[in-house]
Amino acid sequence: MLPWGNNTQLSSGEFYNRKNEIELLKSLLNTTSTGSPPAIIMPGIRGVGKSVLLKKIKKEMENDYLISYIDLTKSYGYQMGNLDEKGIIEEFYSSWIKASKEKNFNTLLNQIKMRIKSKTFEIRDIVDVGGFPVPVPKTEEDIKGLLEYTMELPQNIYNKHKKNIKGCIMIIDEIQALKDLGKNLDSFLWFFRSIIQNQRNVAYIFSGSLSSKDELLEQIGGSSGAFGGRMLTTEIKPFSIETTENYLKERIPELKFTVDGFERFYYCTKGIPYYINIFANLLEKNKKLNKENITKEFKRNLTMLADHLKLQWAVLNHSEQKILTLLLDKPVKRKDISLKLNRTSNSLSKPINNLIKKGLIEKNGQGTYYLTEQILKAWLKEEFKTNGVYPFRTKF
Repeated sequence: MLPWGNNTQLSSGEFYNRKNEIELLKSLLNTTSTGSPPAIIMPGIRGVGKSVLLKKIKKEMENDYLISYIDLTKSYGYQMGNLDEKGIIEEFYSSWIKASKEKNFNTLLNQIKMRIKSKTFEIRDIVDVGGFPVPVPKTEEDIKGLLEYTMELPQNIYNKHKKNIKGCIMIIDEIQALKDLGKNLDSFLWFFRSIIQNQRNVAYIFSGSLSSKDELLEQIGGSSGAFGGRMLTTEIKPFSIETTENYLKERIPELKFTVDGFERFYYCTKGIPYYINIFANLLEKNKKLNKENITKEFKRNLTMLADHLKLQWAVLNHSEQKILTLLLDKPVKRKDISLKLNRTSNSLSKPINNLIKKGLIEKNGQGTYYLTEQILKAWLKEEFKTNGVYPFRTKF
């Protein structure tokens, strides 16, 4: 059996490939020890293995560095649908405190408490977040002060413990959640940059389920973005057909593909490890798997392959679902979407933006929108073929 797609903490025996990416990222991050820390943005489509890769790098480097890992989509604010600057402060603060505890920097907690009390911002309360005490500021101005203090925290930790660590590394995973900041996103990014640009011993990795065309990448690392094109970009791509073939031969040699059978398997999974692992686990072993077998098994197991996407589909409103069904066969212009839905073009702004924000659709250079999730597309088509209707929700 291969590890299931939702397993992001793999053992060394389960991890496969990505040697070049690991060597590159570790080489870049190690410049932190010389006082030249990098800021890296690491995009990649959903399921390609970004989180698995980041956790492996964290494990291999945490003896020498103080490393903070944050998954923004698992934060309380994001789960409740209202991620804001305060929620991000809590995540950053708690992650550095947790990392410090793991390094046994025990005197640090008392120093932090003393520094918070001596600051000009006021604290309304101290709450428990993930087992760590987090100060809650009183006003918006106090939020800014606490955010500044939190952002400066890793450099201050390094200054006090430079004999024990080579530097600090913050990994911010699932950065697409930052889109929840809405109109405040741009100002937050510029503020973020203003603080960290003077840090000499703190590196940052921004990772997210983003395509290379996502507007958030431009806002963060583009030439006109907050970091002014100074970020290093390392895109994590799907497995090649050769890598996929070698992976399956090594890990599940009992899968007996014909040439056209394997080609169909790769076409169905698009080289995305999440789908490769699930689909391979579900296939019958020691049986000749040709194109027809794979096509049949793919359709039969679509419900399981699309499991996480079905959850996304279920929480969309009816307008958003209708837009997706219009994009199943080919890209469509906005004016044509409005005509088919009998709605004004302006009224489509909210549902279209929400679908883009969720990474389900994108706009290409010709001004047309297309569906990015091929497994979702296949599942919807099969649902319609089987039942004669799409699985719409009539009420959100």
